[in-house]
Amino acid sequence: MLPFITDIAALEYGGVAASWTQDVPAFQVLREKRVLDFRAPITVITGENGVGKSTLLEAIAVNAGFQATGGAYTGKFNPYENPLQTVAKAHTGKEPMKGYFLRAETYYNVAGRQGNEAPGWVNLHHMSHGESVMHIVQHAFVGKGLYLMDEPEAGLSFIRQMAILAELSLLAQNGSQIIIVTHSPVLMAIPGAEIWEFNTSGELHRGFELEATTGFRALRDFFEDPEGIAEYMVDVTRES
Repeated sequence: MLPFITDIAALEYGGVAASWTQDVPAFQVLREKRVLDFRAPITVITGENGVGKSTLLEAIAVNAGFQATGGAYTGKFNPYENPLQTVAKAHTGKEPMKGYFLRAETYYNVAGRQGNEAPGWVNLHHMSHGESVMHIVQHAFVGKGLYLMDEPEAGLSFIRQMAILAELSLLAQNGSQIIIVTHSPVLMAIPGAEIWEFNTSGELHRGFELEATTGFRALRDFFEDPEGIAEYMVDVTRES
């Protein structure tokens, strides 16, 4: 296990879990393995909708002390009823935590809460969604720390995804730890990242090559025959 100084070394199952988490594939894995340790500066978590990727990231965030809705780590976390605080324990380093939790689901609300005082002293609502995400990465993801990202590709063009890939790679090279939940094969390609793929059967495939991921294979198949795949999906949907 990497001896991270300030970041997440592992997520350990424990406590009294809310009953609904027992049906979440990612938490079935956590319960079975007891500990999920982080061995690389960048961990990319992927898998189909519903396997619990974002919920697992939220568990990491709230147990590290971030607000569940996201935003910068301020050290002023006010605990509240969150069932994920009883599911697992985050093992962190000895130095004070710092970083940012970017969560697609609540990003609009966080931007509104910051108003004109978002990082860089701007109003994120005055930008497009993609522009504001890029702005956050460039102005809030600074210095060594823990950076958690839930589906940051939402609203980003293909080119902007590649730009964020480069920003995150440099951040990790300078000593930060990054954990990303994504469906984007572009972000899965970050150099040096360890890829985790959860499936609906409650299995974790760890250390996947990019080309072996479901997201990459689906995109490759589409590019090889876009018209054929489109027609096939329309026919399948019509029959169902």
